[in-house]
Amino acid sequence: MSLVIERSGKTARLTLDGELTIYEVAGIKAELAEVMHGIDEIEIDLGGIAEIDTAGLQLMLIAKRNPGKHVRFVNHPPCVLRLIDLANLGGMLGDPLFISATESARNMP
Repeated sequence: MSLVIERSGKTARLTLDGELTIYEVAGIKAELAEVMHGIDEIEIDLGGIAEIDTAGLQLMLIAKRNPGKHVRFVNHPPCVLRLIDLANLGGMLGDPLFISATESARNMP
């Protein structure tokens, strides 16, 4: 798993690449907590995620529930959409655009 962090004042953009699974989450969680210190708005690009499990989903929920922070996830790959849909957490994550995994799977070649 790689994590690229771009900061600009009180905002940050994080780009994740690889697997967001139980084996990777502990390290990413520590880095995410460090980035969130002193940042008000965070955009997390999930486009490079190849695999995600419930530990990755928990990390997304932790990030989203951080008081005083505006966290937005973008570029959801099909594996993330399927897990969010399966867990019925689209509303809780509150992302501006959410397409169900079923709809996404129909549009895949």
